[in-house]
Amino acid sequence: MIKVLFFGSIADMLGQRERLLPAGEGMTLADVLKAVACADFKPLLVAVNQTQVNDMHRLVKAGDEVALMPPFSGG
Repeated sequence: MIKVLFFGSIADMLGQRERLLPAGEGMTLADVLKAVACADFKPLLVAVNQTQVNDMHRLVKAGDEVALMPPFSGG
């Protein structure tokens, strides 16, 4: 399973803070975003296993944690 975490306004829009997805062979971050209905959310910060990632073609596997966050602001 892949654990997907939602933060801020994304969690509010989806009405949930986390979701588990079955890990598929050759699954990419783009596939994860589609599966959780976040593919059209822009801008969006994505982290895999607590490391920010920009490549939506990156492969994900069982046991990975994907965090989806709106951009942060502040000083």
